[in-house]
Amino acid sequence: MQLVLAIIQPAKLDSVKEALVKLGIQGMTVTGAKGFGRQKGRPLAFLGLLDMEGKPFTVDFLPKVRIEIVVNDDIVDAVVDTIVAAAKTGTVGDGKLFVIPVTRTVRIRTGEENEVALTIEEPATLSDSRKNK
Repeated sequence: MQLVLAIIQPAKLDSVKEALVKLGIQGMTVTGAKGFGRQKGRPLAFLGLLDMEGKPFTVDFLPKVRIEIVVNDDIVDAVVDTIVAAAKTGTVGDGKLFVIPVTRTVRIRTGEENEVALTIEEPATLSDSRKNK
């Protein structure tokens, strides 16, 4: 199993998601992020904080989106290629992608582990589990 971690432009999120769904990806985690690379960012007011002189505290970060997907080894290359193709604009700031080994995965509710924990359950199973609460 591999964790595919991609940092991309926010405007490319929908096209990346659509491409991954077409590939058969059934879930992902997406969070907002801020960062900079070669483009060096731009000054942004940081959390409304003020510096010692009462001026807005700024940090040179750009908004990004962080996508995390754990996939089986046999599809990691297809997932990487799909994200790169859907996120690429050809300009500085398109982002980065990392592939990180995952040694263990556990579905907390059931205790299922590894590849079994990555599969999507049947809808009946999900609704049955909610009835038992």
